[in-house]
Amino acid sequence: MILNILAIVLIVILAVVIIFSKINKRRIVSLFEHGNVIVSGMKGRGKDLLFCIVINARKRNYISNVCYSSPRKKYQHFEADFKVWELAGNDYTDLVSGEVNQYVYPYPDNIDWYISDSGIYFPAQYQGELCKRYKSAPMFQALSRQLGDCSVHCNVQNMPRVWDKIREQSDIFIRMHRSKVFFGKFCYLCAYVYSQREACENGIISPRFGIGKTGKEARYNFEISHGKIQKISFLCMLPYKYDSRRFKKILENNCKDYEA
Repeated sequence: MILNILAIVLIVILAVVIIFSKINKRRIVSLFEHGNVIVSGMKGRGKDLLFCIVINARKRNYISNVCYSSPRKKYQHFEADFKVWELAGNDYTDLVSGEVNQYVYPYPDNIDWYISDSGIYFPAQYQGELCKRYKSAPMFQALSRQLGDCSVHCNVQNMPRVWDKIREQSDIFIRMHRSKVFFGKFCYLCAYVYSQREACENGIISPRFGIGKTGKEARYNFEISHGKIQKISFLCMLPYKYDSRRFKKILENNCKDYEA
């Protein structure tokens, strides 16, 4: 009798976990459908794992410097070419003067960008050089919807490490808190979602506000200062074992593409 009750309790708990995981997974995936997302977090916290889950859940073609999906899938991986961000040398002065160099966006429409370790490509400590060499990159992100009906998503270990021009073009900020892969097939992710960049950079965590009028007032005052902060966690199947050591192979192959 006791064993039957325990089995029923375990089944109920498992069902609740599965239902809430599906809901929360859908919540975090939907964030990538509403604007540019930047994901931060220390090593091993699940930044690339989140990209892998999102890409395979959306089941759409994507542009990335990492292959996050199986080539057997119907959706396709396009290798990222950052020369596209140069906009053929055009910047705001060319648009104002009307003397624009011809530029044709080379990728199909409605394909989002997912840039892993964006701080390596656009390191904030080289602000001056980036502003000269990639002066059109911020304009590309600002115009990405018009150019290719797409969004640009980036991840980085520490938010301030990536060029501030990229941070300024982001709409949603996610800080990975914890991740774990079980038996090579299942994964657990926990993340905080922020509406304000400063709160994400400072690692602000929403406290317990209580109930009633006092709790509502506390929440209201907190969100005025720090914006909305949500904690989202879920369990799911690992959709694809991506190459986590891509940069080692890039350097070994003189930056030439390779078969993962």
